[in-house]
Order: sequence, then structure tokens, then C-alpha cells
Amino acid sequence: ARVAPRASVAPRRRVTARAMTRRDVVSAYAALAPLIATTRRAESATRDGDDDDDDGRRRAARDARANAYAPTRENAGNFAFAPPPSAPVPVKFPRKPLEGAFAVLLLRSAYEAIDDVDMLPMDEFQATSWKFRASEWEPYKYLYEPLRIEQGKITDPLYFDFVTFVQMACASRAIPKAAKVFEERTGAEGLVTVVRRDPALMDNANLPEAIAERCGKKIYERLRRGFDRGEDFDVAYFKGTPEPVSARGGKERLDLAVEGMRDIAEVFVRSGYALRISVDYDLRGAAQSDAEMASSADRERRVRVRVNGPATLWGARELVSRGLGSPSTEYLGFCLTAFLDESGVGSSYSERLTETEIDMAWTLNV
Repeated sequence: ARVAPRASVAPRRRVTARAMTRRDVVSAYAALAPLIATTRRAESATRDGDDDDDDGRRRAARDARANAYAPTRENAGNFAFAPPPSAPVPVKFPRKPLEGAFAVLLLRSAYEAIDDVDMLPMDEFQATSWKFRASEWEPYKYLYEPLRIEQGKITDPLYFDFVTFVQMACASRAIPKAAKVFEERTGAEGLVTVVRRDPALMDNANLPEAIAERCGKKIYERLRRGFDRGEDFDVAYFKGTPEPVSARGGKERLDLAVEGMRDIAEVFVRSGYALRISVDYDLRGAAQSDAEMASSADRERRVRVRVNGPATLWGARELVSRGLGSPSTEYLGFCLTAFLDESGVGSSYSERLTETEIDMAWTLNV
């Protein structure tokens, strides 16, 4: 929640000097400007009147079910997860280039999610991100020599992997000392605004999940409605993005939800996020009796999502190796959860990171 700007506060000389330094930093940060710039033009959110009943049913079902947006990496059956003992090796195979609009969509959604939880001044976050990126850039380039990585080219998976790591690493490092009330400076003149965090998010331990939820909802909404990058660009649309499931029955709702997960995975693949994504029913785990299987058929599904060659593969493992994996760069998982949430389907998932893929185990329920 932002309080009215303190326009009456006269700037002091030392504040002016700090503002000049901040402008210098932000100017140097310009290479990342397309990633963090936010357009405040309202994005289309209109709905057809015929969908009102479906929306009501989905809302009631959603309110009755919990959805975990962030993945877990705890020991769980075949998904026992052990953080790598050292920094991960670079990705040794070629990955697909990302579509420019899609890359900006993911980065901007994550940036706005961090901003939405009001955990630190965003002018401070920008400056910290630039400094951290500068300190990490040369070692990262060295990993991939003799390959050449163009700084600022977010369609290159090598650079996208790096810059998404920087973004979430800075967020993760800020969470333990996140302020609940702070001053934020905006605009060229450094207008001061007092920001107070939502009382529901006063516990810093809740911030990673809150960021994941807001990020997932922004991604899914923009995939559905179109992504407006600003005045200099056409609105980007992502064909094939499914609407939330509106089926009444539990079994039918679950089956349609799995189909919707496949459709979203296909949108991510077409946009260059991964080489391949498979979404299949997960037949692993403890054996069930016929009676148990019949009982759970109408209310639960286990799904395995395997993301081969994602554009975030190195960064996801690097975050975990440094103990900074929360919030993560699991954009697909965030988006799938938002779709399931809107469909009135409860969900949670765990993930296992390897040198070639991200392997997720999902549980869906109604």
C-alpha cells in the first residue's frame, strides 16, 4: 500500500547528491531497461457476460482449495532432492532462442511481482541488481568461453538464463532483511513515497510464495489476454493458451485441467522456453488397491511434467547451489498453478533439477 507522496519535503543537498548517484546507477542499468520497465496502461480484462456462471463456479471451487505456487525440493519418494555440492556446470547443449515478447513477459511479470509485495524500495532493487549483475557477469562469460554472449540480448537463452538468475537472486537476498515500511523514490526528481506492506504479508517467510503467486497470475493473464509491452510495440498474443476449466464434475474437471496444462506447456515450447515439455499422468509411487484407485479417481490426479532444455536451467541450479532458491525461476510452474487455481483445482508440486531438465511431480485435487 502506497501513501500519498510527501511533496512538501524540501530536498537537502546530501539527498540531491544521492539522487544524482542513483541516476548514474540507473543509467548504467539501462542495458536491462526492457526487462524491468513497467507499462501502466491497463491490460484488457473484459469477460463475456455468458461466462459469469462459469466464473462463479470456478471462484467457489478456488476458494475451497489451496494452491502452492512455489515448488518444494524436499525428499519425497522418487523426487529426493540434494543441492549440488558445488556450482553447476554450464549447459552443454544448444537451446532454442526465446521470442522477444515472451522473454520480456516473464521478466516483467517477475519484477512486478517483487514490486507488488512491497518488501523494499524498487529504486534500491534496481541499483542492487545492477551491481550484482556487474559482479557476476565476467565469471559467467568465462563459463561459456569461447562462446560469445551478447549482453542485453534476452532472446539468447544463455543471457536469459543469467539475467533471470540475477533477478531472483537479488530478491532472495533481500527477503531476510525486507522492510515492512520504507520510503521509495520514483521519477527523475526522486519523489518520495512512503510504502507500507500488506498486513497479510508481514512475515518475511511468506514472501517467496507471494512472489510466485503474483508472478504466475501475471504470466497466465498476459498469455490469455495479450501482453502490452508499451507504445512502441504491438500487443503480443499467445495462441493456444487455454481458458480456465469450467466443468462441474470432479473427474471431468481434473481431466480437462491436465489437458490445459499440456496446452500451456505447448505455448511455452513454441515461445522458445524449452526444447520439449511433456505432461503425462504419473504412474509412479505406492501401489493402490482397486478400491483406493476408484475412490481417488474423481478427486485426485498425479501428473509428471518434464521440461527438457529450459532457458532457466543453469540459473535454477545456481540459485539452489547458493542457497538462494526461494523464490525460484520456475515460471512454468507458477503459470500452471495460476491456471489450476483459476480452474478451481488445488495443486502442489515438487521438482528435481538435473543437468538437462527440470522434472516436476504434481498432485491435483478437487
